[in-house]
Amino acid sequence: MATASRRTVRSSSQNGTSANSQTRAKTRTSAKVTPEKLANTLIAAAEKKFGVKLETREQRISKKVGYATRERLGKNLLGLAKDDFSWDTWNKIFAKIFGEPTALKYPPEIVAQAMAIIYHDVPTEAEAAVQALIEYNDRSLEERNKREREERERDDDLNDIEELLDEDDELDDEEEEDLDFVDEDEDEDLEDFDDDELDDFDEDTL
Repeated sequence: MATASRRTVRSSSQNGTSANSQTRAKTRTSAKVTPEKLANTLIAAAEKKFGVKLETREQRISKKVGYATRERLGKNLLGLAKDDFSWDTWNKIFAKIFGEPTALKYPPEIVAQAMAIIYHDVPTEAEAAVQALIEYNDRSLEERNKREREERERDDDLNDIEELLDEDDELDDEEEEDLDFVDEDEDEDLEDFDDDELDDFDEDTL
């Protein structure tokens, strides 16, 4: 009995040691993996397998800030300069000062705080200023998408009307052909009547 008990204790001890070793191995493996490594692995896999480049959080934020800044300043200048304003000229000026919206020369926080100096509704605190421009960009994008949807719907309606008009024209052409066909028959009957029946009529009356 004592021997069996010692065997059970040793077996339990070995099982516990094995489980602890597996836990430590998993812990060591997890410690080697960072969020940055996982994200970079995903980006690399997407580019290799699908040929697409996933943007990072920083890149998405920077691009939204860039587009929002260029658009808002541009609309402001358009309202002030009116006919003297040119979007092409402004886009070149913006690129020279800030860089392209997709590749800003400065961190988005710096650009956002510069906007806060010009506009009272952009917070002066860096993170809040960035968030305000992100929201501006999202609203602007939604408005553009809405306009495009409405334009597509109008185009579809116009196409439907044109198709209906084309169908009406085809029906009108068919009706005219039918009328022409009837007229030809009537003309032949009249010709026959003039040539034959009129002669018979004259002979009978005489």
